[in-house]
Amino acid sequence: MRTTINLVNKTEINRVEMVDFYNEATEDYEYWSKDFNMHFGYFIPLKANLFRRDSMLSQMNNEVVKRLSLKNKKALLTDLGCGIGGTKRYVLKKMKNLSALGVTLSDFQVKKGNELF
Repeated sequence: MRTTINLVNKTEINRVEMVDFYNEATEDYEYWSKDFNMHFGYFIPLKANLFRRDSMLSQMNNEVVKRLSLKNKKALLTDLGCGIGGTKRYVLKKMKNLSALGVTLSDFQVKKGNELF
C-alpha cells in the first residue's frame, strides 16, 4: 500500500510549529542571560567561573569575534538565527565599524530585538 502525503501542507505545518517554538522560547532568553544571549558559553579553566553563566556567554561572543578576525574594519556580520539579537548587540558595542544583519523566523523576536537596540 502506498501513502501519499501532501508535502505542501506538511511543510506549512512544520513552519508554523517552528515559528511558534521560537516565539515561546523567547520568554526564556532573559532567564538564561541578562543580555539575551541564547547559546552555549565558553569556559576557560582557571579564568572563568562555572557559576557565572553571563560571563561565559560573553566569552563565547568574544571567541566568535576573535575567530572571524574582523579587527574592527568595516564589514557586515550576518547572524542567522539571531533570536532577539543578543550576540549582535554585543559585537556592535565592541566593534564600531561593523554593521550587522540578524535573521530569525519569528516576527515576535524581530519586534522584541528591535526594541532593545
